[in-house]
Amino acid sequence: MKKYIWPINFIFLQEVDSTNTYAKKHCSNYHQENEIWYIILSNYQTRGLGYGKNIWYAEKRKNLTFSIILNFFKNFSAEKLYIINIIVSNAIHKTLSIFSKKKMFWIKWPNDIISIDNKKIGGILTENNILINKIYKTIIGIGLNINQIKFDNEWNATSLKKIFNKHFQLHYIFRHIVFSIQEELFYFTKYGENFIKHYYTENLYLKNKISSFYFYKSETLKKGIIRSVDQHGFLIIEIDNELLTFSQKEIKFLI
Repeated sequence: MKKYIWPINFIFLQEVDSTNTYAKKHCSNYHQENEIWYIILSNYQTRGLGYGKNIWYAEKRKNLTFSIILNFFKNFSAEKLYIINIIVSNAIHKTLSIFSKKKMFWIKWPNDIISIDNKKIGGILTENNILINKIYKTIIGIGLNINQIKFDNEWNATSLKKIFNKHFQLHYIFRHIVFSIQEELFYFTKYGENFIKHYYTENLYLKNKISSFYFYKSETLKKGIIRSVDQHGFLIIEIDNELLTFSQKEIKFLI
């Protein structure tokens, strides 16, 4: 395994309600140097957090649940929050893609990883402290289904073990994802936003396919085609030959 680009302090927990919640409670105890990363990894989350009020369910010692405390983006404009999602989504997607020669995973805008059978295998929850429209601190929560094989139908979830019918080493995938996140961040610092955005948009779930969406504001269902993501991280959908942009709170994917 390659050496990490930035130094990391690891905090290992046997059990916790949520690694993101733990990070928020204890992040003030950690040094604030921009170069140092803090990663909280737990064998078991009892109430992992998802977007909104969603809960991330994971069996003990079968999945990856961890959070990263990051000061790198301190003083970045809050308008560029979506770059963090792009970096982490790219890293997870690239890690999962090493297990198959054919395309089996996609990035579902803005922060989920979807498998070939249209089921969710991973999710990202980014929480930021904003001060005067600037990012002060970032906590990135990551949940990835690895060896769990039982899921309630309502979750519409899957795992690497279910897809490939074999057991995976959690520590290997964990280290690979962490290094890949650092690598994507390095690419961003060296080559800029458009460089990492290209990979993200090329691997968008349902891109260039006619799909159905629910629009919360108008309470209507419409068909459209995902085309890309704009400079603010909004999803660009073509509807009736017109390109429109939407935030996460404005639309819902319908499969």
